[in-house]
Amino acid sequence: HGLQPFFETLRDRLVSFFDKNNMTHKPKLVAVTGCHASSGVTTVVAGLAASLSNSGDGHVLVVDMKSEGGAAQHFFRGKQQIGLLDVLDESRRGEAQVQENLYVVSEQDLNGSLPKILHKRFVGIIPKLKLSNYDYIIFDLPPMSQTSIAPRVARFMDMMLIVAEAE
Repeated sequence: HGLQPFFETLRDRLVSFFDKNNMTHKPKLVAVTGCHASSGVTTVVAGLAASLSNSGDGHVLVVDMKSEGGAAQHFFRGKQQIGLLDVLDESRRGEAQVQENLYVVSEQDLNGSLPKILHKRFVGIIPKLKLSNYDYIIFDLPPMSQTSIAPRVARFMDMMLIVAEAE
């Protein structure tokens, strides 16, 4: 991939940030959002997740929180997806594996849309995520706006990345 050096640099800076700030807890929660729908957020999420998982730094979980199917589309290419709560069950974890050390889930309902009470549901899921054995959990969020969930879930994250513009 032509952007691989960028993703590796982003990975290194992210890992350095966590090391510098003595953030040794696991999992580290990273959210990526953008200024508009075509800013390249999903590309950044997919590249960063692949780079983290290839470096051998542990298990990486990508959570697709876009209603149009963001990061999950990069990895699954039509394969059946399981939900976030499903992957926290160790017996179903393998269903989300797309390559060694990399797992992808979708936070969509059967109709392909995000739950209407996602923020409240997210608050209940955070303690379960913190008990999981993933090293990084990366959230592919919809663009920032006054009605977006991105600003509301930002307070739960260890790092929030905002993609300004593609290319």
